[in-house]
Amino acid sequence: MGFLSKMKNKLTGGGAKVTITAEATDVRSTIKIDVTAEIKDAPIDITQVYLWVKSVESISVPERELGSEATRGVNIERDIFARQEFQISGAETLNGGQTYNWSYEFQLPEGNLQPSYMGEFARHEWLFQVGLDAKGNDPDSGWQVCELK
Repeated sequence: MGFLSKMKNKLTGGGAKVTITAEATDVRSTIKIDVTAEIKDAPIDITQVYLWVKSVESISVPERELGSEATRGVNIERDIFARQEFQISGAETLNGGQTYNWSYEFQLPEGNLQPSYMGEFARHEWLFQVGLDAKGNDPDSGWQVCELK
């Protein structure tokens, strides 16, 4: 791996492939997260492995459903459960060419926890993202949908 490839990985978070699997059914029960990080060639120093959780409600009504006076459809999205961070693991050095696994169990804080739903024009989704807090751009899983009843 050349110097420019190493620099690109630091800037883009490309030094690792991070995946997440969630085991949960109920928004008010314990949620188990399994994380896998496949580290590429170079070691990565991280300050933590973190989990972000949020829920988003989206409404999307196409123009054809709004009648002849409509000039465009309606698309609205807003966070219902604001993003919250959970720490899965602390600081460590992850060696290149290795695969690391973490498991984490948590419960969402009490309150107005809405279950997932998918309607014709509206939906409410729970989104999870796991990342490795590293210098530069964090390698992460991207936002993944988790259905919670």
